[in-house]
Amino acid sequence: MKYLLLLIVWPVLLNCTQEKSKERPGVRQPASATTAATATNYDSCKNVIRLIRQKQKPLWAKNSLSAKEKIFTSAVTETIIPAWIGTSWNFNGTSEAPQQGSIACGYFVTTVLRDAGVPLARVKLAQCASEQMIMSLVQAKYIRRYSQVTMTKFIESVQDQGYGLYIVGLDNHTGFIYNDGNDIYFIHSTFAGTKDVQKERAAASWILDRSKYKVLGKISADEKLLAKWIS
Repeated sequence: MKYLLLLIVWPVLLNCTQEKSKERPGVRQPASATTAATATNYDSCKNVIRLIRQKQKPLWAKNSLSAKEKIFTSAVTETIIPAWIGTSWNFNGTSEAPQQGSIACGYFVTTVLRDAGVPLARVKLAQCASEQMIMSLVQAKYIRRYSQVTMTKFIESVQDQGYGLYIVGLDNHTGFIYNDGNDIYFIHSTFAGTKDVQKERAAASWILDRSKYKVLGKISADEKLLAKWIS
């Protein structure tokens, strides 16, 4: 089954991940051409998600929760999120297409999840407090809160919770925490430094460290959300 799925999505996945390689080195593409290519490439990424869901749906009930979690997490972190890396941040940014315009931190989270196939109210959740957004998406049993904890303790807690994708809410910011089984990453549209969408090691994140209050929802472990995603 695994290899059959790979054969089916491989042509689309190649288009999704290798579109930028078609550009000639040293030759600046016209803005209109670049925008059109980016939009086409991102549509291919979303098609990959649709194909994965379509092929997995008949088998979903037989999969273990850990298998479902891995399928969902990989779909989001390997297909949708990479397209957004480098997209400009702006406090009022509401872009719906990577590398076009700008995007605020809340809109980054809700847009990524929506485009990965999670049913949600993109605008409403992006504009509310990050803790409220997390509570709207993740069951209480998968949510943890941290007040005045050291980064070491926070990272250890994420390690203990294991592989998967999390939404994190901070004092004045939000993004994803991704535990790939080896390292832990903070993926967010950042107002600091480069002021764009970044994937950085969580332990080295200044923004994570300075937030006195953190709310963490393990979205990839929530069986109710996964059921909505697959259907």
